[in-house]
Amino acid sequence: MTYMAIKRHKRGDRVYLAEYKSTRVGKKVISKFVRYIGPEDRQNDIDKPKRRVLDRLQLNRSYRAGDVRVLWSIAKDLGFCELIDTICCPKSSFEGSSPGKLLTAWAINRALDPESATKLERWVPTTELPMLLGLPEDVFTKDAFLNALDFVCSKSEDIDYMHDLAPDIDKTLYERWRKANPLPNGQKETIAYDMTTLLFFGVSCPLAELGYNPDRIRRLQVNLALLVSGWDKFPLMHFVYEGSRHSASTIKNLLTGLSNSNVEPGMLIWDRGNVSRNHVELVEESGWKLITGVPKTLNEAKEIIAQTEIHIGPESLVRSSRAGHIYAEKNVHQLYGKVRSTFVYQNRERGVKDSDARNEALHTIGSDLDSLADKGGIWSEKRLHAKIGAIVGPWSDYIDVIVSRNQNESRVKWSYKKKEIRQAEKQDGKWLILSTDDSISTHKVVNAYLEKDFIEKVFRVIKTQEEIEPVRHRLENRVKAYIFVSLLAYRLLAVLQWRMKQASGADDSWESANDLMQDLARVEKVNVKFGNEIKTLFLNISDRTSKSLKAIGMIDLFKEETVLAVQAGM
Repeated sequence: MTYMAIKRHKRGDRVYLAEYKSTRVGKKVISKFVRYIGPEDRQNDIDKPKRRVLDRLQLNRSYRAGDVRVLWSIAKDLGFCELIDTICCPKSSFEGSSPGKLLTAWAINRALDPESATKLERWVPTTELPMLLGLPEDVFTKDAFLNALDFVCSKSEDIDYMHDLAPDIDKTLYERWRKANPLPNGQKETIAYDMTTLLFFGVSCPLAELGYNPDRIRRLQVNLALLVSGWDKFPLMHFVYEGSRHSASTIKNLLTGLSNSNVEPGMLIWDRGNVSRNHVELVEESGWKLITGVPKTLNEAKEIIAQTEIHIGPESLVRSSRAGHIYAEKNVHQLYGKVRSTFVYQNRERGVKDSDARNEALHTIGSDLDSLADKGGIWSEKRLHAKIGAIVGPWSDYIDVIVSRNQNESRVKWSYKKKEIRQAEKQDGKWLILSTDDSISTHKVVNAYLEKDFIEKVFRVIKTQEEIEPVRHRLENRVKAYIFVSLLAYRLLAVLQWRMKQASGADDSWESANDLMQDLARVEKVNVKFGNEIKTLFLNISDRTSKSLKAIGMIDLFKEETVLAVQAGM
């Protein structure tokens, strides 16, 4: 039998305690020292738990603050709230909530954690936005957000007129941004233009029409067209069109918008799907220069590409990447009604790939036609033609096939169109670019055209990060205003990545900005009451986050502050 016991040992005027383990062995009890406990007169103090600093603190709830505070700072610099209110409500004064504040909050939400108007009223109070905007949490309701959209774009039922103020806000935002962030000395704007489709839910909006998209699916959609600066990826203006609208039919609207802006004419870049003789002439008349691809379906383009022999050498190399090596030659040719500067560029690796793919396809077709000739001797002409069509498919430009009626010989006779194949080989991996500015070098023209896909990055951000589609609004004015809010959100992200690029000079500024936003999403704000003082703390700021914030001049956004509880109303 074993048990524990505490023994007292007197030493002078004090009694000391020690713990022993006692074990009975037969009739004897054997005690063994386990540990020394200490003076008996100090045990009451030792048993009491130590008083910690946190025991004297009163912690309030925490709020999502890191990414929200950074985007709010950018929105303030751009003047979102004041600008929207001034343009949309010129004769009104708002002491509390206003369209500018509500739509700025929505734009920050779409950039960080996209929610519908219905869910916004639950999301906003979890963040620092009410405090930053100086509004109580209960003003952020679904109806308040939807009503704010109507200030930007509204429809008069009496005269069937759409009052859309988004273009005015676009124009002023761009002017403010460019004034604060001017182009390098002597440089004019290089602007990319493109259009994308947005999937639409709802059937009552006249903008929602059946149209084709990159997936070649016919569906209800609206179209969003954008003009974006190539220098800093900041939008100049946007247009919302019905779903069946082709991008080429929007060029006149684009040029009208530019003529009504204060942008000094520079360089426009757009894809080959938008080009025509009329469009080129309109751009020239407007004072702008144009760089555009020319579709290979144009006979003039085919001839120019076929006639241009590109010398492969260091002087003609304009670009190299994982996608291949690009060589180019500049010439002058008759194109779209006059002699113009043309640029033929070639991706050698792509050319070999295209040639091999065509040769492989034609070889397979030839083998299938031989097999058909062997087994189709007694087939009807109709059946043979149907099978031949299925075999040849889209390659009929390169194969001649004849069906003989004489059943005593091969019913199917075919041959390659060697002239057409040789002509195709001359165009493999080659494309044509037109520039209306004769002074630009081949290197700059080709690279400017190939780098125009930065506007595709804008569309990807809006569609994937902001989750703009599917559009769930059904009123035309709210569809337009909702897209406007999504572009406000893009501006916040574009400015952040621009600051990251200016700080680091790296080309991966979008990735760096995304990494920073992910780190900031973990940063929370909490107010701690310590006696008579209230201290604001920002939790979870890592060294990497602090370093990035310092680089873009935003480290002061997260300074800890201390105020008297009386001043804070607590």
